[in-house]
Amino acid sequence: MAVTNQTVLQKMKKEVDEASRKQMNQKDMVKHIANVKLLCELLLEEESSPVVGNNEITEDEINAMIGAENASSMIKKQSSTSTIIHDDANGKSIFDF
Repeated sequence: MAVTNQTVLQKMKKEVDEASRKQMNQKDMVKHIANVKLLCELLLEEESSPVVGNNEITEDEINAMIGAENASSMIKKQSSTSTIIHDDANGKSIFDF
């Protein structure tokens, strides 16, 4: 659920009004000013974040998330199929009897 910019601006006005009413109490005033700062950051972040339409994860993103060394080893593990031969095993899965 997205919050409109108008709603955020109204909340900011309320916080500024509360801050100006509580000028005698420094602690309360700072709390309301901090709320205004948070709301400003919310609006600024919303404007600067790019819209991404592609949900596919690229190799560069994998490298960034888990590190380049781990990503290359994961890709190698996925591509190679190693089979261990045991007397009692019938297949690759632990559920193959």
